[in-house]
Amino acid sequence: MKYISSLIIGISIFLLTPSAYACSCSGRRSFVESAEESELVVRGKVISYQWQKDVDQQKARPLAMTVEVKEVYKGKTKLDRITVWGDNGNQCRPYVTRFPIGTDWVLALSNDSEDSKEELAISVCGEHWLQVQGSNVIGKVTDGSLQAKPQVISLPDLRKLLKVAP
Repeated sequence: MKYISSLIIGISIFLLTPSAYACSCSGRRSFVESAEESELVVRGKVISYQWQKDVDQQKARPLAMTVEVKEVYKGKTKLDRITVWGDNGNQCRPYVTRFPIGTDWVLALSNDSEDSKEELAISVCGEHWLQVQGSNVIGKVTDGSLQAKPQVISLPDLRKLLKVAP
């Protein structure tokens, strides 16, 4: 009987204790490799954040960003502006504050919901973003390894790597 009581207590503690979640990624992919697996790759400008209340703390924080689409490298969208969801604290995504308002990025995105093609998200498993500075991009374009240094390449060269027609 003591064994059963101990077992019930042990299971209860396990079920009632908040779990620690960690992102589990299979290897580090470069931006080019991540883009191949993404549904939509765009160059765009972060226009604003979308704020939502945090259920636990009752304070608002940015969970998504509005991106003005300047160029589509892969996939299709008819929208001039798209919503890209970031992390809410328990997903394998970057926080949208990683992308300051007014900055330009090339983003490799995936659908966040099977119900809607308009729900887009960015992952932290591999390189899914490159910062645009002038006519260049900066990031781990072709080597996603931890020891790799960010590369600087021109937008025309990135288009060639992504096999995008000029």
